[in-house]
Amino acid sequence: MALVELRNISLTYHSRDGETEAIKDVSLSIEDKEFVAIVGPSGSGKTTLLKIMAGLIAPSGGEIVKAESTRVAYMPQRDGLFEWRSVMKNVLLAPEIAGGDIKKARAYAEELLEKYGLKEFSSKRPSELSGGMRQRAALIRTLVTKPKLMLLDEPFSALDFQTRLYVCDDVLRIIKAEEKTAVLVTHDINEAVSMADRVIVLTARPAGVKSEYTIGLDKSLPPLKRRELKNFSVYFKNIWMDMEAPNE
Repeated sequence: MALVELRNISLTYHSRDGETEAIKDVSLSIEDKEFVAIVGPSGSGKTTLLKIMAGLIAPSGGEIVKAESTRVAYMPQRDGLFEWRSVMKNVLLAPEIAGGDIKKARAYAEELLEKYGLKEFSSKRPSELSGGMRQRAALIRTLVTKPKLMLLDEPFSALDFQTRLYVCDDVLRIIKAEEKTAVLVTHDINEAVSMADRVIVLTARPAGVKSEYTIGLDKSLPPLKRRELKNFSVYFKNIWMDMEAPNE
């Protein structure tokens, strides 16, 4: 059984002007420890679909089936770090809100901060961190909740191009090291192909699944190095052509 499965998901918005069909009959499955990227034309409903998977939006039709005890964490576009809290206190925000065992959560947070090079910055404010370090701190904040499935909503969009390249390497390394399953929504095809095991291409609104690509690049390499491989440009071109082609 897949870790999470979407079966014929649809979503229709209602307003004074009538109905808007945002998502139409989307079915897909995510396997355990798989890294899946979702791409599509601007406004195609990528983020909306991710929020449905996170349980933040209820679909109008269809169902979501999750494996037993699958805890889901949603990581938004901005790092969302609060300047008035230290890095450690930012990382511990979710356990504090949930009212869990803070002592246990702190011990795990300290372990993650040390493991991923942020221990010496745990008492610093977010403004004292580089863009890449902020993103790493946000990722650790998500990991502290011990999710099985991580939903990443264009988490690199606020970074400059060079930082973005290195943070992609960082994020994938951490997710794989922690043996998490991840779904990444991105408008960047390069990002999708370099990071993902599989890329799902959505149609223009209403969103449907147009195509899927299993990415056969060397998984022992970091994303930045995968971009240099011969087949990388082939995947890029095919996905780009799919995104540009009109809906059938």
